[in-house]
Amino acid sequence: MIFKIDKQTLADIDLFPDRNKDKSLFAYYNRTNTIGGNAKLNEIMHNPVSDLNLLESRKQEIDFFFRLEKTLVLSKKNIDFIEYYLRNGRTPLKDHLIDAAKDSFIDKIKVDSDYYIIGQGINHIIGLLNDLKNFIELTEPEKIPVSLDIHFRKIKDFIDIQGIKNALNNSLKEKKVPKFYIVNKLDSLFREKKKQEFREVLDIIYELDVLQSLSVLMVEESLTLPIYTDNSIPFFEGEECFHPLIEKAVTNSFTFKAGITLSFLTGSNMSGKSTFLKTVAALVYLSHLGFPVPAKRFKISIVSGLYTTINLSDNLNLGLSHFYAEVKRIKDISNEIKSNNNMVVIFDELFRGTNVKDAFEGTLLVVKSLSMIKSSMFFISSHILEVAEDLKVSEHIDFRCFTSKITNHKPVYNYKLMEGVSTERLGMQLIENEGIEDILAGIIKNQKK
Repeated sequence: MIFKIDKQTLADIDLFPDRNKDKSLFAYYNRTNTIGGNAKLNEIMHNPVSDLNLLESRKQEIDFFFRLEKTLVLSKKNIDFIEYYLRNGRTPLKDHLIDAAKDSFIDKIKVDSDYYIIGQGINHIIGLLNDLKNFIELTEPEKIPVSLDIHFRKIKDFIDIQGIKNALNNSLKEKKVPKFYIVNKLDSLFREKKKQEFREVLDIIYELDVLQSLSVLMVEESLTLPIYTDNSIPFFEGEECFHPLIEKAVTNSFTFKAGITLSFLTGSNMSGKSTFLKTVAALVYLSHLGFPVPAKRFKISIVSGLYTTINLSDNLNLGLSHFYAEVKRIKDISNEIKSNNNMVVIFDELFRGTNVKDAFEGTLLVVKSLSMIKSSMFFISSHILEVAEDLKVSEHIDFRCFTSKITNHKPVYNYKLMEGVSTERLGMQLIENEGIEDILAGIIKNQKK
């Protein structure tokens, strides 16, 4: 099943780098060794799914490498050269002894760069296939996930092709570049007769590169594999969750209690609301890739999509103000929920682009309505604390907040999620700390002279 998401959400969760941001989840998760592995990771991260079987399968594959004491060594230099060899424009060599002798003789008279690339490419392929063969043999005593076992069998079937099998055996004995007639035979196989089969083997290698790199990431960054529930009731439980792009991030734990449909978040500016909402969004997205997630433990029900509004900007090209852009966004997401109602929806600071009265009434209307939708999960933050008083009668809303304290006239934040509603108003304190009143008073005083 397709997992629905849009460009705004992808931008909000910093999934891929753009011109304005160097940090991204893709860069954080990319520990691959090969260009092909990099491309495979990019492809996977563009395609989250709501298919429980597929997610469990990928989890098992990553966990296999995580528990494995052996490592498949993949040399970027060697594999890049193999790809370079496969792109060689020279017509594949003919698998015939006379033609092979002729090609070798011509190369000896005058060095042929294409012939050299072919020979070296084949040498690299033989080394790669030997490494794969040895790795698969080492893993045979292990309990191999079904999907990986299928990949391993495909690699073994390719290695067992007669000409390839003999070349591997001979290379182990002679430990040198294959003889001229073997070069022709194998070039004919790799670039013509078994071209498609070899491309499939390379694709598997790139997928193995991704899986193995994710298992390494689990260890290096203390990530965990998500736990899924196929229950139709929305479920979200995270223990010691953190945002992976924040250095020394403070962890927080959160659970959607039974009967809760909406988490209402309050707190002063810079207290951690937006970071928490981005963390929730990242957990939802990454778990629907089957990837390790930034938490000590994370369990979630399978959902069909994720929509966020965290960094919504004015759309000047369409002539939309910030407020109208917010209204349009809420309408579009509401229509998505209507047709695809098993969603996670996140709104950060609803209606910040309008006056206090409209913001209050709009927030109250939207939050009350969304809290009555039982099939989805909603996370909403607001700077309008008065709204919480009118919402407290709802049994479907969970109230959370981030608090702070004033030390030496300055706010100090601990970034820890608490139960309840924040009552702090630090706006004037920040204005006073910056000395804005004194600056303006000085301007006014000087202009009277």
